[in-house]
Amino acid sequence: MTSVLRPLIISLKPYYADMLFDGLKKVELRRRIASHISNRDVYIYVSSPVRKLRGGFRVGQVWEGSPEDVWNIVEDLSTINRREFDAYFEGQAVAYALEVTNVWEYESPVGLNWLRDLFDDFVVPQSWRYAKDGEHETFQRMMRRPITEGEKEVEKVEAL
Repeated sequence: MTSVLRPLIISLKPYYADMLFDGLKKVELRRRIASHISNRDVYIYVSSPVRKLRGGFRVGQVWEGSPEDVWNIVEDLSTINRREFDAYFEGQAVAYALEVTNVWEYESPVGLNWLRDLFDDFVVPQSWRYAKDGEHETFQRMMRRPITEGEKEVEKVEAL
């Protein structure tokens, strides 16, 4: 596997991970990210207190520019307001927004202890990191359940 095609692992706080897997989060905002990330898989590690590898998505379009320029592009897609956006990108000259496509969730998300038992050198990314070959191969074999917007809407209606 070449580093250009290597998937990423990113950490998300539980609130933002829930929005992504509920089909509400259409863009992932980042201060820094790998180059050439369009059409790349991203695995989602949900931080404390969840501490699990929960699923992932495929990166569609990538918007890069000043925070002002990126906000003007993703304002209607973002799940945060302008004040939160500005606070996140405060002091940054460049902002990145990744289009979230093809979201999927593991049928049985795996916890940090399992990951460390399987991979002696497993490191939780502070922001993001490349998946190692062995990790990627294992994560690819795990059972996935695609998530569609329609499916989430049906689940919510059935829950009422």
